[in-house]
Amino acid sequence: MRDATMSGDCRGWPVDLSNIAERTVINIEAELDFWEQIISANGFPGLEQSFHQLRPTLKFSYDAYLAWKGEALVELESVLKCSYDRQIDPRKRLDWLYAERVVKVVWFRLGISDVV
Repeated sequence: MRDATMSGDCRGWPVDLSNIAERTVINIEAELDFWEQIISANGFPGLEQSFHQLRPTLKFSYDAYLAWKGEALVELESVLKCSYDRQIDPRKRLDWLYAERVVKVVWFRLGISDVV
């Protein structure tokens, strides 16, 4: 599955989440509340968007983390971009340059230290 999607082919998404490593659980509502507080108080580093505008990209970032946990983010760039373009409504989608920044910050928050 990984080889097919790494070439930029989106047919590998959505990933079968039934065998996610160690059944990782994330309280998405608590995470979104965290980001809403941070963004309301300080904004999001390098972005001008409100929490409401960033919410779909934040949710995508957590879904991607669950689907690809253990993979190097740099190796996933093309599949993540393709997945983002397919999953997020164009009216709610950030330019990938900014969406990728959101993904990196979320993954860093989740303990992946080699994302920046």
